[in-house]
Amino acid sequence: MTVTQESTNALVSTIKVQLKKEDYEKKVTETIKKVAKQATLKGFRPGMAPLGLVKKMYGTSVLAEEVQKLLNDQIFTYLQENKIDVLGQPMPSPNQPLLDLDINNMKDIDFTYEVGLSPEVKFNFLDSKPTFTKYKVGVEDHMLNEEIDRIRKRFAKYEYPESVEENDILSFTIEELSADGSVREGGASNVTSLMLDMLKESARPAVLALKKHESTTLNIWESLDRGKEDIIKHILNVTDEMVIPTLGDNFKLTLNNITRSLPADMNEEFFVKAFGENGPKTEAEMRENITKDLESYFSGQADSYLTNELYNALMEKVELPLPDEFMKRWVKTANEKEISDEQIEKEYPMFSKQIRWNLIVKKIITDQQINVSEQELRDKVKVDTIAQMYSYGLRNIGDEWVDQFIEKQLKDKQYMDKTREQILDNKALDYVKTKVALQEKAISFDDFKALVEKKA
Repeated sequence: MTVTQESTNALVSTIKVQLKKEDYEKKVTETIKKVAKQATLKGFRPGMAPLGLVKKMYGTSVLAEEVQKLLNDQIFTYLQENKIDVLGQPMPSPNQPLLDLDINNMKDIDFTYEVGLSPEVKFNFLDSKPTFTKYKVGVEDHMLNEEIDRIRKRFAKYEYPESVEENDILSFTIEELSADGSVREGGASNVTSLMLDMLKESARPAVLALKKHESTTLNIWESLDRGKEDIIKHILNVTDEMVIPTLGDNFKLTLNNITRSLPADMNEEFFVKAFGENGPKTEAEMRENITKDLESYFSGQADSYLTNELYNALMEKVELPLPDEFMKRWVKTANEKEISDEQIEKEYPMFSKQIRWNLIVKKIITDQQINVSEQELRDKVKVDTIAQMYSYGLRNIGDEWVDQFIEKQLKDKQYMDKTREQILDNKALDYVKTKVALQEKAISFDDFKALVEKKA
């Protein structure tokens, strides 16, 4: 058997594998004998069917399987030995005819593959040490106060007063009225909760004047700051399509209950609930801790922005031509689900972008011998877990719960593969940061937010 590189260009290579009959004949015969020993055919005891019959029934499929194995072994061995870095997987050449295999007429086989070649990655633009901006976002007093307010509201206490104020949650019985102002028999009715900001300005005074168990009449369509469909579905809870056209305008709103949320007092009980036994014990300590948290968060956001800028620069400046037509053909072949040419054309730009980025990262981690340790994986999972809990407002998280969640995540192969990939991406970009000039610049949060939104 021989393997030869028939033709090549910068992007695609054609490789021919030639098999002689004797390269696979013996193996096929041996496999058929094994099949015969295991075969169960009608009229014969297990393993006792005549070899000729087994060959007739299974021979061609065995032949096809063994030939395919041998072809695959040869092409991949050739690529490995010749250090040919490919994209995707080798595929039959577009001009390669289907193999005509016959167990009774085994013969020499020529099979031509097409392989997409990985382009050479060069970072020439980094030679000039280009300058990038690392923003430093300041923590302003109003941000700190807003965060403290959010935490206090999260641990709020509740009271149930007799009269209404602006931010109260109000429980109403809503009843449809007839033309004479009486409650319509069989009309729409529902018990629901409202807040004043769900009402238009013109309707708020009437509700603000209510005390528990008192009622007022409102044109619900004109009073609520909601669309008609939303009112019908969520406020009135009317689902009968036959009823909707008969709904009137005026409804009686009876105030059942008032719930008022009061921000938690900043006392010892609050600090323990919000931050745990080892957290701050005074308002000053709390403000200091939250300031550090915000500084850390803003630093991370600024670093993410810088990272994205470096990513965009790499994607723009590093020339990486791909064998596009080959890759489109490979995507269609490798996809588990049937995919149309139209879908491939639509999705290929994003796919090719990811391929180019993977090549850039691979080049960096190979040249710089970058690895990911198990401890780095564990640390990343822990940071992501705590950040996720913080985003849900859960600051007082026990170490035992965090450790249990981490252990669960570590057993999720798909999640860990993705995490490993993220770490490698970050390490690659960290290396790029050492090859550029970083200029620090102070910026307000609002200006930074506008900058991010502009780039989005």
